[in-house]
Order: sequence, then structure tokens, then C-alpha cells
Amino acid sequence: MFERNLLLKYLSCKDNFLYVNPNLKILKPGTCVRLIDYENNVFYFSIANFSSELEDNCIGISSLLAKTLRIEENVLFRVTEVNSFSSVKSLAIFPVNQNEYEVIESLADNIQQTLLNQIRVVCSGQCFVIWIGNNINATVSVGNINPVSPGAIDFLTEVHIEPITNHNLTTKSLEKGEQNTSNECKFWNIFSNNLPNADSKKLEQFTDCSELIFRVIPFDKLPINQALFNSVPPFTVFLSKAQFPEESKWDLVSTIFSVRLLTSDIFAKDIYIKLMYLEDIEHSNLALHRELYVSQDLLDLLDCDLGSRVIIKPVKTYPIVSEIEISCNKNYNTDVLETFKMFLANDNYSMVLNSNIPIDIGEKVICSLKFLPNESKFCAVDDNLVRNCKYTLKIDNIVKTSKKEKSSNDDSFIHGISNLKQLIESSTELFSNRYEDMENILIIGKPGTGKSTLLKHLAKTLQDYPYFNYVKLVSCKTLKGKTMDSLGKFFSQAFSDLLVHEPSVLVLDDLHIMCENIQGDEASPNYIYFSRISEMLHTFFKSFSPLHKIGILASCESVESLNKNIYSSRGSHLFKNIEEIKDLTKQDRLLTLKHLLRNYEIIDVNFNDFSIKTEGFVIQDLVDFSNKTIFEMYKNDCEDLNRACIKQEHLESALKNTSIISLQNVQLHSPGDKDFSSIGGLHSIKKILMENLLWPGHYPNIFANAPIRLQSGLLLYGPPGSGKTLLAGAAAKECGMRLISVKGPELLSKYIGASEQSVRDIFQKAQSARPCILFFDEFDSLAPKRGHDNTGVTDRVVNQLLTQLDGVEALVGVCVLAATSRPDLLDSALLRPGRLDKQILCALPNEAERLEILKIHSCNLSLDDDVDLSKISVATENYSGADLQSMLYTAHMLTMDYSYENDKVEIGDCKITQNHLEEALKKTKPSLSHKERVKYEKIYKQFQTGSTLGEFKAGSKATLA
Repeated sequence: MFERNLLLKYLSCKDNFLYVNPNLKILKPGTCVRLIDYENNVFYFSIANFSSELEDNCIGISSLLAKTLRIEENVLFRVTEVNSFSSVKSLAIFPVNQNEYEVIESLADNIQQTLLNQIRVVCSGQCFVIWIGNNINATVSVGNINPVSPGAIDFLTEVHIEPITNHNLTTKSLEKGEQNTSNECKFWNIFSNNLPNADSKKLEQFTDCSELIFRVIPFDKLPINQALFNSVPPFTVFLSKAQFPEESKWDLVSTIFSVRLLTSDIFAKDIYIKLMYLEDIEHSNLALHRELYVSQDLLDLLDCDLGSRVIIKPVKTYPIVSEIEISCNKNYNTDVLETFKMFLANDNYSMVLNSNIPIDIGEKVICSLKFLPNESKFCAVDDNLVRNCKYTLKIDNIVKTSKKEKSSNDDSFIHGISNLKQLIESSTELFSNRYEDMENILIIGKPGTGKSTLLKHLAKTLQDYPYFNYVKLVSCKTLKGKTMDSLGKFFSQAFSDLLVHEPSVLVLDDLHIMCENIQGDEASPNYIYFSRISEMLHTFFKSFSPLHKIGILASCESVESLNKNIYSSRGSHLFKNIEEIKDLTKQDRLLTLKHLLRNYEIIDVNFNDFSIKTEGFVIQDLVDFSNKTIFEMYKNDCEDLNRACIKQEHLESALKNTSIISLQNVQLHSPGDKDFSSIGGLHSIKKILMENLLWPGHYPNIFANAPIRLQSGLLLYGPPGSGKTLLAGAAAKECGMRLISVKGPELLSKYIGASEQSVRDIFQKAQSARPCILFFDEFDSLAPKRGHDNTGVTDRVVNQLLTQLDGVEALVGVCVLAATSRPDLLDSALLRPGRLDKQILCALPNEAERLEILKIHSCNLSLDDDVDLSKISVATENYSGADLQSMLYTAHMLTMDYSYENDKVEIGDCKITQNHLEEALKKTKPSLSHKERVKYEKIYKQFQTGSTLGEFKAGSKATLA
């Protein structure tokens, strides 16, 4: 007997027959079949012929007939072959309105022959279409059929056309354009061949259904006391009492039911069960389909997952059992026969036992049963059986029930991560209402942000109470490089599973890998390959998701990385809900680190300190960091691994060896080995830099709750050689921040748009490398005043800088530091509040500062005892820090020359004397002349006394000769 799940397609034929694919040769023309959808609607058809228009695993009917029956295209039906139908002696048909009645009356003389050419199987209550010529048709509904419904019409069948006043309920609903939604008719569907006539009163009273379809849910998904299920006998399943009308309750006390998985395997084994009602479970959101709550052992026996459909039907006759043969695979310490008798006698419920299925009868005894004399498939346990049955024991090897291993991964910590918690709540809310159409969700995030972990957690959550969704998780990485044919077959099977188990959710991890957005030549092989895959998936999504209870949950790095067939900036969107995984906060990193190291003993570790040092880390970076920490622990304590524990030094060593994902394509500049202690003078500037750079990192909670936006941009200006560039590297070293140094002219390009793109890229890299200092050296060459450039390049660069510095998206973890010797040349808009609003003058050092600079630079030099640096500091007025370093370098070279000229002294052994310093001072002049210094002082004075925007008063502009 043929039985299979097939998709229904629309055809342009003009009859009421069912067409099949030529590959389904087992369904020959004239065969009668029964179609059942997963809302338990039943239809009967006769096979007409094969159609080459249909794809594999598809069937087809007339599009007009399908719309009359309210059957949507691409709906999955259960197609079952019916061996034979009784001939129909007489039937009544009802036109749906007066116009249809007049058309049918005109055809009354030839109605029988017309029907034989267009339909063969009729069923009470099922409508069909009669075609009269090429352009005229009439819709009718079948009424009373004599002697039985459904049946096959032939040349002897009498057809009665009833007037419109005698319409039944189904006809009235069709006339109004409404679907027949009688609760009893829709909720209780009948699957036997001998259905009652479609009389409305009989349908309302008919409740002893012969077969029902249920959706299976495991016990452990229910929010009730699990001890209840441990105390019930095996092969007992539960129904929710709230899901059934009160007048339709089954009498479960003395009824045994057979259950079979609804699959294409016609040789599937029946399992016999007892049903019980659950009265204490709350159903705030009932499923569209009836739910059957079963044990995990029963799921394993049926070889099915959550959401699978099973058919149950009551057993009318029970076998007579006079002997039970008990098989076990070894000798137990207890008496197996007595244990089995106690197992039967102590049960307060009516019980059913299945043959050749291992069960636990208590005392850790696993056994298999056989019922004699007829080796029946099941046995109904009652008092009479317990008293009179004979029990025999047989030692045999049996297979224990296979239990699926539960995942040991604890991902509950993601509920403590603020952004991920919001994503979980919003996503589950969209999939919570199974009465409405599910919406598709796209989760975007940078590599390593936890997209895969989040999707796995969502998949697990959506399968639990109260959602009970069937979830199919697909990793697109494993499908990369497969051919179109193999991908088509894979997703065809995937959507077939989703249809069978609906409501269901398809989870696609890293969708951008399979649907990549290729830029460039549209004729390239890669472009064509990814476009075809994306178009195929788009077709699947549009064909199945809107018409069924199927939701799509996908992840990618960004919407720009997706092919235009999957996500387009215009038109309709597959994903109406786009959620972004944001960066981890300090508290998030602290929680994640503690969770990753929770299984190890920790001694004197300051996690708060490491939560600050891991700024910019994503979840994968923290996982790598924790793994390296564990490695450091075992490496240092390899002598006694049982007493190994994590210490502060282990984390510090691991942090030095951890390279974070966001910096893989970012070129960082080493801040060097100099910190603020290596720079003489500039004390007030160092203090300002510490306040603006170090404090926000050490006290993030305080700064995060600031009522106003904080300063994130600083401008260092001063004459050449005053230490502006040196301060940037020392600040990065002192504050533990990364440094990205940009020389002004290197961002400029002759190509239109290239300079602005370079500015955007450098800010994006800075965000990836945070906490970092983005340092612009020679800033006046990159951002001069607008309107003075004939090409317009610098004007566009300034506009882009303004947007990046004070745009809609605030800079988080990035401090912009710019240096220039000519602040008067900068565009005034850059100096407004919110941008480079803090301007700091790096003036030439005074006498005390010069002495400090000389001491710092000479600490690694060999000085003679007669050296007096204070005299040198007095004699070097108007010298910059660079000039003082140059003077010391010249003095050192003089000692080298003296060592080379003196053959008795080895090179490098001579010390720098006071004479060397004085001679070097004569050779080293200040880098700025008096005239240049005066003009610089005038420029800086006018800049300081100007408006807060850094604008000069009229006529106060100064230029250098």
C-alpha cells in the first residue's frame, strides 16, 4: 500500500482528478487516494494520469478546484492509497448559489456523463467543480451519498440536483466566501474509510473518532513536577485536558490505544499505550495541533523528535494472555519473577505492556516480555491477569533502551550579558504566538561575538515550554562549496522536516558564508554561484515560511555581507527583524571570565582589574584567554596537578599572549618603552591626559552614568620639538591603551571618495582596537580650513572628520589625539565642543623643565663627576626638548671621537665631561630662530585669546615667513 508525504502543486487542468509525477509508477491511473494535511483536513481523489510538469515528490490538482477547497499551493499532504471504494447508487449535489444552480439545471440531461469525465470519487461535504465547455464552470457540494461515503460513481449512479434552499452548512459557508470552521468538524477529524454522511448534526455529535493525529512533546519539557512521570507505569502518555472540549473527553479508564509515527514507512511498528489527562499544566498559548506528552524512551522507540506527528487509535479487541515470558540478560541479586509480580501488583493504574521492548520493572532490573500463547503484540494488565497468569524466566541478551545524551554545555551565563539577554527575550517573543505567522529574525555581529552560542541557546529555548517548536539547526560552514544540486536536495529535505513538525524554526548559523555578497564582475563564477544559491534559498523561504508555521532565525556578520537576493536595501525583506550583538561591557566581561574559570580553584585574582584590561574583547577572545590561563596554570604547577589553582600571574601571562580577533587586520603602532616618567616637564599636560584617558577606563561605571557627553578629543599644539608626538606614545604606554598613529598626508588621495573612505576605515579600525588612542600627527595638513583648496579634497576630508568625531554614533573607547604646530590653519569647526574641544599648549621648557629633560636623557650616558647639568639648563634658554636631546647626542659623539683618537683608551670608555657639554652646546643651536619663535608665540597667544571655537579676531591672522 502506498503511503507518503507529498507537496501539492497547482495545474491548469479542467477536471477533479489528482495528477502525480511519472516516477510514482506505483500510483496507477484509476487508483483512489486519501489526502490529509496537518490540520487534519481530509480529501479524496482519483488518479487521472501522470504529469511531466510535476517535480519529484509532488502531486497536482486543478488550481480552480484547489481554491474551491481552500488548499494552498506547496502544502504538504499525507497521501495514502485506498484499496477500493463501494459503488455509489445515488448522491445529491448542491450548487453554492443561484447562478450555479441555473448552470447545473441547464446541464441536467447530460450531468451523469459529464461527471464521469471529470470526477470518479465523491465524499460527503467535499466540493468539486463541473466544467461546461472551456469558459463556464459551476461549483457544487456533495450531500447525501447512498449507501456509503466516500464512494466511486459509475454509469448506474443516480445524481440528484437539490435546489438552493436545501443547502447544508458547508454550502452556506462557501456561498459567503468563508471557510467551514465548525469546531467539532475541524477539531475531531475522521480517518476511517467508512465516514458518516456530512450531516451537520451528526458531525457535531460524532466524537468516537477512529484515528487522531497528535504532535509529540517529551515529558521533560513540561514545567511540572517530574516525579509524577517517574511514578507512572511504562507506555503511559499524557494529554492536556485544556486542549479538548469538555463534551469530547475520551473514556481513558479502560481503553488501550495504538500509536504509530506518521512517516512514509508503512512497516512502522505499532506501540500500545495508555492515555491520561494532565489537569495541572497551564496552557497560556495552546498549540494549533493536539499535543501528546511522552517519555524520552518512547520517543527513542518511535525514532522521532519533538514535534513529530503520530497517529493513535483505540484498540477494539484485546488478546488473551495466559503466560508471560520474562527475558533478562543476567542474573540479578533479586528474584526477577517476584520483582515482576510486585511491579504488576503495586500499580494503581490500568497498565499496558508491549512485547519485545525492554522495560525497567524496579530494583534496577531490565527485562523484555513475550505474551503467550499467541505471542501477542501487547497485553492489558488487570487483576485477573495478575492472579491467573503464568510467569516464566528466560536468561537472554537484550538491548537496553537507548537514551539520547544531553548536552553538558552550560550557556546560561549569556542571560547575564545585557545585550544578549535582550536579544533572547525579543526573539522568543516573536516565536511565542503559534496562532499567528512567525516572523524571520536576522542576528548580526562581528566575528567571535557569540552568534553561534546565542543561536544554540535560542534553539534550546524554543524547544522548551511554552514554545514547543521543532528546531532544525544548520551550520552554513559545513555546506560551503557544495553543488547546487546537493544544496537543493538538502534544503528540500530540511523544509519537508519543518513542514512535518510545524510549528518549527529553521536556524541558519553564519548565513553570509553560503550567501556571500560578491562585488565585481557579475559574470564571474563566484558571483553566479552565490547568486544562484541565494536565489534558491529565497524561493524556499518565500514558498514555505509565509504559508506555514515556519520561522527563520539566521546570523551573519553584517547585512552588507549578504547577497542581494537574501537582503536588499529596497523592496520586501525576508528578515523584518534585525538584531545586533553589541560590545561587551565591563560587567559582561567580568561575568564571562568568572563563568569560564568556574571549575577551577582561584586564589587572589583581581577579576575587576582584568575586566578593565580586556576592553574590546569579544566572547571568543575571552574563551581563548581563559584557555591560555588554564594552560599557564598547569604549566607552572605540573608537579602536582591535583593541587593546581589559578593565580594572578597566570592571568597576566595569558593576557600577554592573547591576540584578539578584532586586531587581526589592524596595524598598530608600538607606543615604545617610554612612559610619562621618561618625559621631562609638561606636568600639567600629563595630568590632563591622565584624566581624559586613564580615568574612563578605570572607572567605567561612573563615566557611563555621566549626564552629559564626555570629552573624547584633544588637540596638542606647540612649536616643533616640544614633545607632542612623544606624549602620544607615552600616554598609550602609561594608560595601557593601543596606539594607531596617522600621518596627516597619508590619508589623502587623488581619487574621488578615496580620502573620505580612508578616514572612515581608520575610525573603524580604532573602534575594533579599543581601548585605543587615534593619533593624528601634522593635523593641519589633513584638516585645513575649508574653502582654500581648489581641488576640494581636504574639504571633503574635513566634512568626514566632523561626522566621525561628533556623529550619531559616539566614539566609545577611542580617544582622538591630534598634534599640530599651526592651530590657526585648522578648520574652526573641528575645535567646537564635542570634537577637539580641549586644546593644550606644549610650550618650550623653562629652566627647571630643561634640567629635568637633561637628567632623563643623560641617565643612560656615562657622565664625569665634574658635569653640572644645572649650568647647561641655564645656558639653553629657548631650547626645545628635541634640541636638548640633540645637544647630548653631540656631546656623546665628541667622547667617541676622543676615544677613537686616543689609542690608549678603548672606544666607549671615556666619560662625558663638562667641556664636552659646553663644546656640544656651541655646536647645537635652537631649532627655532628668534623671529620664528616670536611669531609662534604671537600665533598661540591669538589662538588662546580668540573665541572658544579657536577663531581669530579680524586682522589677527599670523603667517610665517
